[in-house]
Amino acid sequence: MVKAELIEEPQVSEIVAAADNVPDVGVAIEQWDAYQKLCKGLLNDSDYQEIIVKEKDEDGNYVKVKRHFKKKSAWQKLSRAFNVDTEIIDRDLERTKMGRIREAYYCVRATLPNGRSVESDALCSRSEKGKDKVSDHTIMSTAKTRATNRAIAELIGAGETSAEEMTAEKIVTQSKFLKEDNSS
Repeated sequence: MVKAELIEEPQVSEIVAAADNVPDVGVAIEQWDAYQKLCKGLLNDSDYQEIIVKEKDEDGNYVKVKRHFKKKSAWQKLSRAFNVDTEIIDRDLERTKMGRIREAYYCVRATLPNGRSVESDALCSRSEKGKDKVSDHTIMSTAKTRATNRAIAELIGAGETSAEEMTAEKIVTQSKFLKEDNSS
C-alpha cells in the first residue's frame, strides 16, 4: 500500500512574509554608506596595514599590488561601535614532539544585542611564512585574532579580510591609506 500525503499550497500571507525579507535597496545603500562614513570617522591610519600582495591581472599574470586591510584595532573599534560581544567557542592546539605549539585553531562567536550571531574559525601555523620562529603565544593569539576579526566582519556585513589574515609579499610599516585613498 502506498501512503499519500496532502501537501498544502503556501498561503498568500506566507508568500508576502517571505517577500518582506527582501531588503529595500535604498535602505541597504543608505546603511552601507553609513558604514563607510563610520569607518572614515572612527578609524585612522594606525588601524590599517598596507600590504603588497600578488594578484592576477586581467591577462592572468601575477603582479604586485598595494592593498589596505583593517587591523585588529579597527575591528575592535567597529565591534565597540556596533556593541558586538565575542566569545571563544572552541580552541585546539597542536603541539610538536618538543611541546611547542605547531598550530592553533580558534572558533569565535560574535553576537549583536538583537541576538543575531555568527561563528567564525581560523588557524595559525608555524608553517606560514614568517611564523617559524615566533613564540607559542604569537601562534595562539594570531589564530584568535583572525577568528575574532572574521566573526565581527561577517556579523556587521563588512565581509572584509583583516590584515592578520594576509600573506604578504611585503608589509609597509606606515599606512597612508586614509590620506591617499578616500574611496572604498
